[in-house]
Amino acid sequence: MRRVAVKIAYLGDEFSGSQIQPAETNLRTVAGEILQNLLLVDHVPQEKIDLKFASRTDAGVSALGNVVTFYTEFKDLGLLLRAANSISHGVYYTAYAEIDDRFNPRMAWKRYYRYIVPEHRIDFDRFAEAAKLFEGHHDFKRFAKNETGKSTVMVIESVNVTHENGMIITDFCADYFLWNQIRRIMAAVIQVGKGMSSLDDVKAKLAGEDGTFGIAKPDGLTLLDVTYPDLEFQKPDFCPFEKRIRQDLYIDSLKLLFHKSL
Repeated sequence: MRRVAVKIAYLGDEFSGSQIQPAETNLRTVAGEILQNLLLVDHVPQEKIDLKFASRTDAGVSALGNVVTFYTEFKDLGLLLRAANSISHGVYYTAYAEIDDRFNPRMAWKRYYRYIVPEHRIDFDRFAEAAKLFEGHHDFKRFAKNETGKSTVMVIESVNVTHENGMIITDFCADYFLWNQIRRIMAAVIQVGKGMSSLDDVKAKLAGEDGTFGIAKPDGLTLLDVTYPDLEFQKPDFCPFEKRIRQDLYIDSLKLLFHKSL
């Protein structure tokens, strides 16, 4: 067997998060879909697949570049991607890298996230100014879900805000992020952009004042990429999901035409 890291993409609204849920919940998850795919196309018993994720995503959150690791019997990793894509429902397998047993997908070099909101009724300048407050070294205690024993002091390396086609796009980069951190930050930024809160309100919470701004919806959030030092992912010479993407784009076009016709 060999151990591989695979880049995956998925739309969050198709799954109840990335992690396996108890069987009695009957919830569809990204991990559950991947395990089903691997059991069908590979010859590795489930107890030896050892599926691990680089980043956990909540229900409704999408990914373009999450990373999973597992063991496989495939010699040709390009064919592995093609085989997995041929039966997958909702997960795209896009690139691969061979790794050893010491590799820990959680120990990423950088993580990149994007949050998108409609520009309607938002003052872009106020929005951008509020977003920039979160760049740098802060205690994000008021902007993350409490995880026992984990420090809330960390660095967000960059926060960049742009707008196009009626949407405001906010990109984040850091070594890691806290649970619900970006959605809680975005709830505050959106409130400032809509005039419901002030920059001083945000500064006060960053300084430790009690209270929160709530949490933004998960559907605006996408994990863009996870990178590692000295690990380069390869894409097959052929598109391993060409047929699927054509079908998905067709369905998206039908939905767009329907909504434009209302």
